[in-house]
Amino acid sequence: MRTHYRVWLSLAIVCALNIAAFAQMTPAGTQIQLQATATYTDSNGNTYTSVSNTVTLTVAQVADVQVTLAVQNATLNPGSSYNFPVTVKNTGNGDDFYQLSAGTLPARWSVIFVEDTNGNGQRDSNENRTISRTPTLRMGEEYKMFVTVTAPPDPVTGSSVQEIPFRVTSNFDNQKVALNSVSADVVNPFSPLWTASVPGGVQGDVTITGGKAIIGSASGQLYTYWVKGQSAGTTAWDTPVNVGAAISGRVSARGSTLFVPTADGRVQLVDLNSGTVQGTRTVASGVSIAASPVMQNGILFVPAQDGRIRAFDANGRRLAVSNQWGSQFSSTPSAPGTTHLWAGTGDGFVVCFRSSDLQGVWAEMVSPGQPVTSSPWIDLATNTLFIGGQNGLFYAMNATPDPTVPHVRWTYDAGAPIVGSPFFDWVAKVVYFGTTDGKIHAVHADTGTARSGYPIQPRDAGRFLGMPIVVRKSGSNTPYIYIGSDNGKFYAINADNPQEFYLYDGSNDGESFMRSPSISGLSADDVIVAASANGKVLAFPLK
Repeated sequence: MRTHYRVWLSLAIVCALNIAAFAQMTPAGTQIQLQATATYTDSNGNTYTSVSNTVTLTVAQVADVQVTLAVQNATLNPGSSYNFPVTVKNTGNGDDFYQLSAGTLPARWSVIFVEDTNGNGQRDSNENRTISRTPTLRMGEEYKMFVTVTAPPDPVTGSSVQEIPFRVTSNFDNQKVALNSVSADVVNPFSPLWTASVPGGVQGDVTITGGKAIIGSASGQLYTYWVKGQSAGTTAWDTPVNVGAAISGRVSARGSTLFVPTADGRVQLVDLNSGTVQGTRTVASGVSIAASPVMQNGILFVPAQDGRIRAFDANGRRLAVSNQWGSQFSSTPSAPGTTHLWAGTGDGFVVCFRSSDLQGVWAEMVSPGQPVTSSPWIDLATNTLFIGGQNGLFYAMNATPDPTVPHVRWTYDAGAPIVGSPFFDWVAKVVYFGTTDGKIHAVHADTGTARSGYPIQPRDAGRFLGMPIVVRKSGSNTPYIYIGSDNGKFYAINADNPQEFYLYDGSNDGESFMRSPSISGLSADDVIVAASANGKVLAFPLK
């Protein structure tokens, strides 16, 4: 008589394997009732079923851990520290705590672990409790802390990237270890000589003239600071000038007169020495002026955010109005001669305007469908105009009013939007500009080819929205690039050897360099002045 068995033992093994698979997701100590059923058929075709006794299985504890790093890379100055926010999560199935330890560290580096008491991911001034283990965590519970890394105090040449390892080890099962590391790039600090604060924040660039740094606030106040000497960083006027509306563009200067553009469509004429308002030019009521007014041959030209340029004589009489070029005018015109202006327009063109009546002589599309916010740089020695578009193309054009001459000499594809203006280094015959992907490009002016080693992407850079300044300090043949990014980093980079650079990091203070810096001169005591959108003004030494 043959009997076909479905064996209880096989069923029990299957159940046991299933329990092992989901034990990690089931709290330790959970009891699971198992009962096996066997069915067989005899030779006569009769089916019989039997049920086993109940067996109780208790889920054993399984250790596991998940470590999440909010930031894995950071830039440090020599001797400084960085707090990397870290989250430790108990992904085992029972209560557990975790031992914290550093791996083998580079020479003279140190690591400590600090509790993030309020769990906000930012180390506050009262968060100083160092730890060597986490508290006991329940299944699925998280713990917030910092891995605080400190670099050696010695100056470095270029940058020095180090990997800093650390371990998180389960106390229940010391074979369960999470190995992690953070990366620290050490660079020399770029420390400001003085700082000042503009209440209300800033929207425009810094202008330096007459030994003063001029900056307007978003609340309508105009501030001036002495840039160097014993009074460096102090206000040059007793009180700031109230111009009645946000100063959204860059102040321009001619002699002792400042031309201050406002967000309500006026240009205020302010005396540089006394701060007295000398007159007003009403451009267009309610229309903001985001670019800088320009003086040419005694005529004031004002680009406005309605897509037009207007011209005024010395008495404030309006002389001419251009046609409308798109819905804005954020590009400051270049006016190198006495007869014509060049500017990027709100509808994507570069236009050559006749100064007498502001009629367009010729136009070249450079950024289809997007406004040109970059201002043209014109090299008078070669009559070459340089400008970039938000489509990522950079142009060299013939700066001639003759419409029959081909406009474009060459184009260079930067691969990312160009928002800021270019800077032409006439010594090296190289034009520099930044892009929104955090790169700095250097292009040979005659050929349109990239300089060897460029583009560069400084570590941790955000978007470059302003113009780089490239200068050689008196007595030095080394050009340095000075530029800030919108995530609070400001750089001094050796243009000939970009591995040598200095960094100011204002990201932890909420700083953002959206516009262009200005330089006071080339002597050893001159400075580069930059303004952060949050109102902080900083003066850096020349390298």
